[in-house]
Amino acid sequence: MADVAPRTGVQRAIAAAFKRSSSRVLTILLATAAALGLAPSAPAFANGCSAPPELLALGAPLPKLTSAVQGNVPIRIVALGSSSTWGAGASSRAHTYPARLELELRSLWPKNDVRVINAGVGGQLARQMLPRIGKDVAPRQPQLVIWQTGVNDAIRGVPIAQFRQQLDQGIAALRAIGADVILIDQQFYPSFQKLKDGPLYMAAMREVAIQHKVPVMQRFRIMQHLIASAQFTAATLLAPDQFHLNDRSYDCIGRLLAQSLRSAAAVSAAPRVPVAADKSQARM
Repeated sequence: MADVAPRTGVQRAIAAAFKRSSSRVLTILLATAAALGLAPSAPAFANGCSAPPELLALGAPLPKLTSAVQGNVPIRIVALGSSSTWGAGASSRAHTYPARLELELRSLWPKNDVRVINAGVGGQLARQMLPRIGKDVAPRQPQLVIWQTGVNDAIRGVPIAQFRQQLDQGIAALRAIGADVILIDQQFYPSFQKLKDGPLYMAAMREVAIQHKVPVMQRFRIMQHLIASAQFTAATLLAPDQFHLNDRSYDCIGRLLAQSLRSAAAVSAAPRVPVAADKSQARM
């Protein structure tokens, strides 16, 4: 079968080495290409990770992030959250969603020195994350904070009114340090349907987000789509505990979020096209 796209010189050399030499030579060529920055940093899992645009659209502007992208300045993003931010279920720190997101954004915005700081702490409620904004987030001076919360609040039955209030407080505190904010809602897992009032916590987050004009990554619906579209099964989407994500799904969430951020920054930066005046009305 013919190649879909023309090969680069490095790719041709690697292919030739594969045909005529041992795997040791191929390994040396791959390592050399990576050291020279010539080999693409491909995601760990190239297939089975797509979602429709309506699930990826963030629905609110990110002015701080957009300004940084357009200005080619260093970008600092803090991922604040609980165990699915910290990376429970991942085989290593390199396979958490913040690590995969950083890899994708560095590829998308190579001039910006992108860093995604993982500020996840397993088991925390929204109220426990509030004091960490000053301690763990503000010193990083991020243009964007991605706040994943609500899972543990729902499991532990935190009153929804209190959860809403804590979201209000957190968004205000994050904006006060000069950061854009994105919320990430709950992860999908098989026993979620047994959780009392689980959907009400997601609805509360959505309502608070609309009130404050804050985007929400619809993680729950995205994960449902990944299963419904046969890209994953519940078993392959989740870790053995059937609750946390695994390497493959963390990678997928990181890549999809990178697509959302790229689109949001591009839309926010698009110049407004002036609308020509109606000449018939102008004469009135």
